[in-house]
Amino acid sequence: MVLPWVLGVGALVYLAVAAYVWHHRWAVGARALTVLLLSAAVWTLLYVVEVSRPDPRMQERWGDIKYIGIVVLPPALLAFALQYTGRRRHIRRRWLAALAVEPVLLLLALALPATHDLVRYVKDDARYGSYAFVEAGPLFWANLGYSYGLIVVAIGLLVLDLVRVRTRYARQAWTLMVSVLIPLAVNALYNGRKLMHFPTGNIDPTPLGFSLACFVLVWGFFRFRLLDIVPVGRRQVVERIPDGVVVTDARDVVVDANPAAGRLSGANRAAIIGRDLSDVLPPVAEVGRSAALNEQIGGGCTIATEEGVLDLSVTVSPLPDATSPTGRLFVLRDVTAQREVERRLRELAAERQGIIDTLQRGLYPAQLPRIPGIDVSAALDPAETHTAIGGDFVDVRPSSSGQWSLMLGDVVGKGAGAATLTALVRHTALALTVLGWPPSRVLAGVSAAIAAEEAFELPEADPRFCTLALVSLKPEPSGAEVVLSLGGHPCPMLVPATGPIVEVGRPGSLLGIVDPPELHDVTLRLCPGDALVLFSDGVVETRRASVPFGEERLVDLLQATRGLPASDVVGAIVGEVRRYGHSGEGRDDVAVLVVRVGESGDSSASPPSE
Repeated sequence: MVLPWVLGVGALVYLAVAAYVWHHRWAVGARALTVLLLSAAVWTLLYVVEVSRPDPRMQERWGDIKYIGIVVLPPALLAFALQYTGRRRHIRRRWLAALAVEPVLLLLALALPATHDLVRYVKDDARYGSYAFVEAGPLFWANLGYSYGLIVVAIGLLVLDLVRVRTRYARQAWTLMVSVLIPLAVNALYNGRKLMHFPTGNIDPTPLGFSLACFVLVWGFFRFRLLDIVPVGRRQVVERIPDGVVVTDARDVVVDANPAAGRLSGANRAAIIGRDLSDVLPPVAEVGRSAALNEQIGGGCTIATEEGVLDLSVTVSPLPDATSPTGRLFVLRDVTAQREVERRLRELAAERQGIIDTLQRGLYPAQLPRIPGIDVSAALDPAETHTAIGGDFVDVRPSSSGQWSLMLGDVVGKGAGAATLTALVRHTALALTVLGWPPSRVLAGVSAAIAAEEAFELPEADPRFCTLALVSLKPEPSGAEVVLSLGGHPCPMLVPATGPIVEVGRPGSLLGIVDPPELHDVTLRLCPGDALVLFSDGVVETRRASVPFGEERLVDLLQATRGLPASDVVGAIVGEVRRYGHSGEGRDDVAVLVVRVGESGDSSASPPSE
């Protein structure tokens, strides 16, 4: 018989084409098409074995195994159609599992003797040496309808998308539909052979029909691109995108370009094809040479056009064949507006940094002054780390003959708004202390200044107030005299050279809220070795898992650092507080000011930590 030989050759061709498709598995739908071709090859090969066996029972056995290819082919065709037409989102594991239910049940029915004949069987009177007529059971017809349904849906998806691409592709779409419908028609005629005479007798020619369809798909898909939807869409995109696209050969001669590239060269697209890239776009050619020498993927250049000087971002990609590059692809993107935005952003960043630097100088002096016989150190650690501007501030200044004013405050808010209020509070306090006023009176003046400023704010503006600890310090040969007033600020800690650590000062009203505020002056005597520790509420209110750092931990820390220089005490407090609140929960500005009387009458000063 000639037909088995033809089918055998067809099966080998299936395998060769499947290998070819797998070699191009990067293409859309190639993996599903490989499964489709392999299933057709299995069907055809096993059918060759089936028709070649003289024993009808062996024919039946090989025919049963053949169904592995038969049941896989329709789902594979549908998966190919979904992938190829851009409907991959429909291919989910649950969806694939549902498609596999019917094939698995059919194969299971064939494998079980009790249900085998419900699918197909050979009559007992079949003659040895000739191909037996296979009788179809009810499950065969159910599988046939299921398979036809999947194939028709797949064909419909392919044809629908091909027609939608553009009207002139309708001929290819109809050719595809007819090519795929031919094996369906042949299979339908073969399955109805009892009703009419069929030229091949009992031999099923359906694999030959599917060969035609598969060859049309593969050859058109990979060789001539006649049926390739994706390149058609890609060409439309390349033609319309605003970026210039230039393709050159190995000698950098332009072989293709889109209209945008032509506009950049000052000519039309056709005029630059066939010319050297260095003649039509010299700056781009220079980027290409530099990229080749330095193994880069591109760079930037400027080019003069009728619209003015443009900044271009150039991406260079090699176009290799099987062994070596045959040309290069240049993508030219106009980044003039982007470069202008970047330049403006750099200017704004520099301007912003200048403002930040100015505001920071209003939060604390560049360096603390040296006070005879007194060791002074301070640190500010804002919560807003990206600007280093917070609501806390410190200052140490001479106020009158032999006296010094030390202040540590905390204004409401963060950032630039808080910094402006800080400037008002700090400068008002410094101006009033020069008059020799006691700290409580100075704080009252600061409160009045805040209230006066508040009167000019808009009604919907946030309230403005602050807390402030103000110390008037007068060094003496045997220590220092301190007058302390607190405007809503936490009480400082007195760390004597020996003895218990205690809170000092008398709490007062917030500044800028109550008129007149309730304020008090408390006089203290610092002996050699004694230290006064002023701090903002961020020290004791920093939290970890909703538990504040608290005054007890602060006292324990001061006990551990008793007798150390002021700078060491400041560093220990800030470091321990930040470690405690390292997770960022409840993070607040932290400010610390430590005044320690020298035990041997020496004087020292430390710059504030930032």
